[in-house]
Amino acid sequence: MAKRAGVSQTTVSLVLSGKGPGRVSEATQDAVRAAAKELGYRPNAAARALRSGTASAVGLVVRDVTHPFFGRTLRGAQRAAREAGHVVVLIDDNYGAEGRDSSAVALAEGAIDGFLFFAAKVPRALREPGSRPVVIVEYEQPRIPFVRLDVETGADAALAHLQQLGHREIGYLRSRAGGQTFDRRRARWAAHLGRLGIDPEAMVVGEADFDAPSAMAEARRLLERPDRPGAFFADDDLLASGLVAAARELGLRVPQDVAVVGFDDLDVARLLDITSVRFDAEALGAAAFGLLLARLRGKRPRNVVLPSELVVRGSTAG
Repeated sequence: MAKRAGVSQTTVSLVLSGKGPGRVSEATQDAVRAAAKELGYRPNAAARALRSGTASAVGLVVRDVTHPFFGRTLRGAQRAAREAGHVVVLIDDNYGAEGRDSSAVALAEGAIDGFLFFAAKVPRALREPGSRPVVIVEYEQPRIPFVRLDVETGADAALAHLQQLGHREIGYLRSRAGGQTFDRRRARWAAHLGRLGIDPEAMVVGEADFDAPSAMAEARRLLERPDRPGAFFADDDLLASGLVAAARELGLRVPQDVAVVGFDDLDVARLLDITSVRFDAEALGAAAFGLLLARLRGKRPRNVVLPSELVVRGSTAG
């Protein structure tokens, strides 16, 4: 590898052990990493841990490990981390129920290099000078690098699609969990209705958890209302699936009686033929790790916003 990169064995060791910043130029570090990739080199994390006393691990803090989108994001982060000789430790924040400063802060005191926080506020202890590097996913806090999805463009596309189908009044099934990404979706929905002269406060709106019983119960309540609109905008595909399933139970036709749009393009949306705003969750995880790796190498990464795509299926255009 040293010969391929045109450097000494000592330089290779410094770069691959993560000790290059400040001692080896960026160009030389890039050359060593390129040579390692060409030769199919994969660092042995266990061996490096024995030598350095660190595990070359990063923590991924998610709000709910049971949600499919988080699983895809983890996979993307893992693949990117593996290329750099790191491992990913998954931490379930349980929507803050376990306390913001518990697991993550405890890990920070051990052999862990940095953290990715998915839609969760960074604990105060990890914002102090000298603490482990942090990158935020789908959330923004001052002075912390972030990667997020272009929710605004995706929401606009979904709402414009419903309008083109003749739907002016559009109901909304929100996530009870809340968070910045859902706030952005709600803001675009409200702005869309406002442009049509419709008061969003007077529209049919419900909230549900990300599980089948909650989504089904709330969807049924909304669909049984006498002022039910002809279309619904849902915060994600699990909630949209609740709307589609409840509509069928009530004998409503989808999309003739009620059209439904979801978010994330999960497998359930494909199975139930639901129109959805597609995001690349694995790319999100990989980009997040890329920002964290840059910070670990002493760089100042730029924030990243990943694109969206509306996938039209039978729940709106059947």
